[in-house]
Amino acid sequence: MTLFTLLLSVGGAILGFFLLVDGVSYYYVNTGGRGASRTDRRLRSEHHPEQVSAIEVIARQEGYTSATPIGRYFEDLSVKANINLPPYRIYLITAFLLALLFLTMTILLPFIPKEILIIVAFVVAAILPIFYLKSKATERVNKFQEQFPDAIDLIVRSLRVGRPLSAALTTIAKEIPDPLGGEFEIASRQIAYGKNTPEAINAITKRIDLNDVRFFAVAVQIHHEAGGNLAEILSGLSTIIRERFQLFRKVKALTVEGRFSAWFLSLFPIVMILVMGGLQPGYYESVSNVAYFPHIVVVTFVLLIINVIAMKMMTKLEV
Repeated sequence: MTLFTLLLSVGGAILGFFLLVDGVSYYYVNTGGRGASRTDRRLRSEHHPEQVSAIEVIARQEGYTSATPIGRYFEDLSVKANINLPPYRIYLITAFLLALLFLTMTILLPFIPKEILIIVAFVVAAILPIFYLKSKATERVNKFQEQFPDAIDLIVRSLRVGRPLSAALTTIAKEIPDPLGGEFEIASRQIAYGKNTPEAINAITKRIDLNDVRFFAVAVQIHHEAGGNLAEILSGLSTIIRERFQLFRKVKALTVEGRFSAWFLSLFPIVMILVMGGLQPGYYESVSNVAYFPHIVVVTFVLLIINVIAMKMMTKLEV
């Protein structure tokens, strides 16, 4: 048995195992209402079409349906991205990408050993779904961050006129669009069906990875346990968020050239290899028979990955 056949067999067996375990566990846990709390089942009974997918995602967050750590990791990513994508579908997408990438690279890069191509295709196919979910989660967090100061100001005005916090949350859900409006709609409905306000707010922090939301949850928790002037605390938090957001936009505008250069330098070698392999298929044949050629290819790809990580770290600034 060749190395290529062995890798293909092992990869297929591992992928099949994950598909089988996650598929069976997903069906078993979700049959008969298992995996959902009493509050979530009552929320589903409302039959609001715009909230059904969000509630399903929250049910997976509060009671994971996957039996494997990888499946729970993907479920957590889908919660943060607000995408109802079970792990078994991600595995199917990964398998499809693996086959497509391997076939494409085999045609465009016939001079590279197939053992290396399948490893590269597997790594890229595994990274792409994670990259997509993380990008959607980041996009959602950024939009939530833009809306958050307005929501806090609305809460402050409601508290100063004597309205309770739960009523302010309901008003935010009606007045502000998604993603913030949807998150506060879920929180207000959870409060209406039995959860206390700090628990409902704290649940938002699990879906929105943002320090400002954590500060807001801590302020609500302290107010719930010890009392105090919540309106003044939230007013100061709103001012800080707006000032930091303005500074972040300035920094982002000043570093746009560096970020473009980082991506250009990272992708240019890969694009050139694919272009030269497509335009002149025999361009690399003169060195493909060298004993150390496969090792050089592996080292090149490893250095490219290190370059991407290093460029990402150099151009990422915390404000």
